[in-house]
Amino acid sequence: MRPPGYWMQEVGGELIPAVKRYLEGTDPLSVRDVALIRAYLVQWIDSPVWDLNPYGNDSLSEELKELRRAAPELRNRRQIEHWVEVAADWGMDPL
Repeated sequence: MRPPGYWMQEVGGELIPAVKRYLEGTDPLSVRDVALIRAYLVQWIDSPVWDLNPYGNDSLSEELKELRRAAPELRNRRQIEHWVEVAADWGMDPL
């Protein structure tokens, strides 16, 4: 099973600058930036590799479901920041 794609390996040319803008936090994110980051996070969290976590428990399983449900709903920097924080709290760092 392949791990999820990582943003720095993207070849389309748009995601990397969008994520860099997000990480630097100095420039506002465009609607396109948010859409690109959202699509990236959706594919990342939807990877079946997360279902194979040997340390998984019911709490992590529920959090994974919530992250998967919430990812397509991300609409702005604040929501993305919160989503990434929750993922990181569970040991999953997409950025």
